Amino acid sequence: DTYVRSLGSVRLTERHDVIIVGAGMAGVTAARNAGRAGLDVVVIEATDRVGGRMLTARDFASDPVEHGAEFVHTHSADTWPEIRAGGFETLECQPASGYLMSMGGRWSPELFEDPTIAEMGDLLGAVEQFSGSEQTAAAFVDARGLTGVGRAMADQMLTVHPLGDLDQLSMEGIRDDRVIELERGTDWRLAVGYDALPAWIGAGLDVRFESRVARIEWSDAGAAVVCVDGERFEARAVVCTLPIGVLKSGAIRFSPELPSAKWRALDGLDMGPVLKVLVRFSERFWPETLTMLGCDGPVRLYWTPLYGRDNPEPVLTAYVGGHRARALSAKTQADATATVLADLDRLFPAEKPSQLARDTRRVDWCTNENTRGGYSYVRLGGAGSRAALAAADTGALFWAGDGTSTTTIAAVVHAAYATGVRAADEVIDHLDRL
Repeated sequence: DTYVRSLGSVRLTERHDVIIVGAGMAGVTAARNAGRAGLDVVVIEATDRVGGRMLTARDFASDPVEHGAEFVHTHSADTWPEIRAGGFETLECQPASGYLMSMGGRWSPELFEDPTIAEMGDLLGAVEQFSGSEQTAAAFVDARGLTGVGRAMADQMLTVHPLGDLDQLSMEGIRDDRVIELERGTDWRLAVGYDALPAWIGAGLDVRFESRVARIEWSDAGAAVVCVDGERFEARAVVCTLPIGVLKSGAIRFSPELPSAKWRALDGLDMGPVLKVLVRFSERFWPETLTMLGCDGPVRLYWTPLYGRDNPEPVLTAYVGGHRARALSAKTQADATATVLADLDRLFPAEKPSQLARDTRRVDWCTNENTRGGYSYVRLGGAGSRAALAAADTGALFWAGDGTSTTTIAAVVHAAYATGVRAADEVIDHLDRL
């Protein structure tokens, strides 16, 4: 490195080949791959750890429980070579094998005999083959004439991964984000905890923790990152991996201003609200084979985060997105957890789960200033926004992160990983041509 030092109040300036902004999965992957190409790389990270929205709790139960991203989605996830290379043990979870649904006081499998379910037809296939005019998911459901349980199930299928509500989501976006592949696939968890994967990929990287970025300067010839404390990092190239919510918040300034194509891309995407409430009980009151429980209250999805482990503690995760997440986020932690426990009492009245609860924890990504939400989705009119944001059309400034995913299921861990690989390749090619 070349250091420019001065006495007094002027801060240290460092010069590197590449600066990566953000040490989430996209950031550590881009940094590791650029470093393997012989480039001098530094990572600027606002928090005190790597992993971003991958965060594992090892103090809530005897086994790890995920605060953030949880699953390796499908057998074709881009991260499988890394998981195997790192020697990570995985636990298979086929959601369909132990999936239950409760709506209007009725439970599956009897619930599935409701005549309105037949109205759905092959909903997943219809989404996959969607080619109509751009429309919201609400308009798509309305056009199919879905009512009752069938409509509620369609709502859940279309919004449980994209974190928007039916009237916000683009049907082209749902199709292009390949949400249906996720719905049909098998999931796995890392036995040691999911945040061990970015930690393994990022081992040995030069990461400057607790360094909050205020401004990114860019040109064709190079770029610089200026932190809120005045420290300045200059480089031949910068990769921005910041979440969509942070970019749209205006917390980071760009100089010069980003071209209109980038702002149109950001306008076509939103950061969906999501939170989890973890609950540890004194005993299990749900079926031993339960993987997930879909329902129709303030929480639409519960799952068993320790499924597949030997003698697991009785823990449930309440996974809440969209307007339900905003509602729970607006409550105090005590009121939010009380809402979840009351909902479980409604679902299991004979077992009275609220009396069995021993510990609770709300993990609110909606209010996290480093994420401003859970993960991105495509708004109505936003088709093509991910590709436009990913485009290498801002000189020495390149883009990665789940908002720029175009080659796989969007807004999942392996999508962020794939964008890190792509951005590193772009930077290497760019610097080779200088």
